[in-house]
Amino acid sequence: MTRDTPAPRTPMAALAQRWWLAAVLAAAVGALGVAVAYARTPTYTGEARVTVGSESLDARVVAGYSQAATQLASDISRYVNDQQAVDGLAPLLGPDAEEISSIIASPIPESSVIRIEVFAKDPDTAARGAQAVAQQLTDQVNAVTGESGEVLLQQYTELSNQVATAEQVAAQTKATFDALIGEGADEAELAPARAAAEQAATALDVLEVQQSALGQRYREVVTSTPSAAGLRVVQEGRLAGSDRTSRIQQYGLAGALLGALLALVLAVVLDRRAEARAGRSGGGSRRPSPSGEAVDGRGAHGPVIAVDEAFEHTNRRAAEAPAPRS
Repeated sequence: MTRDTPAPRTPMAALAQRWWLAAVLAAAVGALGVAVAYARTPTYTGEARVTVGSESLDARVVAGYSQAATQLASDISRYVNDQQAVDGLAPLLGPDAEEISSIIASPIPESSVIRIEVFAKDPDTAARGAQAVAQQLTDQVNAVTGESGEVLLQQYTELSNQVATAEQVAAQTKATFDALIGEGADEAELAPARAAAEQAATALDVLEVQQSALGQRYREVVTSTPSAAGLRVVQEGRLAGSDRTSRIQQYGLAGALLGALLALVLAVVLDRRAEARAGRSGGGSRRPSPSGEAVDGRGAHGPVIAVDEAFEHTNRRAAEAPAPRS
C-alpha cells in the first residue's frame, strides 16, 4: 500500500511557518548594514550663494530687468563645474582640494540667485570650498564688468526723479486750470492757466519718452553682456549637511531586505529537508554514512534544524492535544 506524497509547500508558506527566521535575520543583517554605513566616512555638503545683478530697487523697476537677471543666473551657473576643484581650488585650498569630490552650481527657480554646492569628505573643506568657488566666480565675472551699466542705471535713477517731479507739476497746473473753469473764470484768467497746464504736460511727456529710451538701453546692456550684471556673494560658504542619515537608512533597508531573502531561502531548505525526512521509511533520526557509521541527518545545518524541529514539535503537540470535554 502506497501513501500519496503531499505537495510541497510554497516558499511563502514555508517562511510563514518559520516566521522567526525572517524576524531574526532581517534584524541582524539590517543592523549590520547600519553599522557598515555608520563606519564609512560621510560626504559633507558646503553651500554658498551669489546673486546676479543689482539689488537696487531702481534697477528692479526697469521693465524686463528681473527676467534678464534670472536668465543670466541660469547662464552663469553653467560655468561652474568639477574642473574647478582641480584648476581653481588647488591654489586656494592646497592639499585639501583633493578631498573635494564634486561641485554643483544651480540657479534657484524664479530668482537671480545661484546656489553653489561643494561635496567633500571633510566638513571644513566643504564649507571653505563653497566659499572659494563663490568668490572665484564673483571675481572672474566682476573683473570684466564695464561702467556702462552703472552709468546708465544712475542716469535712469536721476531721470526717474525728474519724471516724478514733472508729474506733480502737471497735476497741480491741471487742477488749477480745472478749478478756474469750475469757478466760471473769464478767458483772460484761463489763458495763462491753460498754457501752464499744457507746458507741464508736454514736459512730462518728453521726460517719460527719455525714461523709456534709457530703460531700453539699460536692458540691452544687461541682457547682451553678462558681465554687466555683476555678481555679489549673499551667503558665505557654510556646512549644509551630510549624507550620513540617508546612507544609514539605505544600508539598513538593504540589509533588512537581504536578511528577509536569506530567511526565505533557509525556510525553503528546512521545509524540504523536513518533508524528505517525513517521507523516509524507518523513521530513524540517524542514517548510515557511506563508511557504515551512523551520521546525524541534520548535516551541516544541525543547530538550525534542531531549533526548527523543536518549534515544529511544539506546534504538533498543540494541534494533537485533545479538546477539553464539556
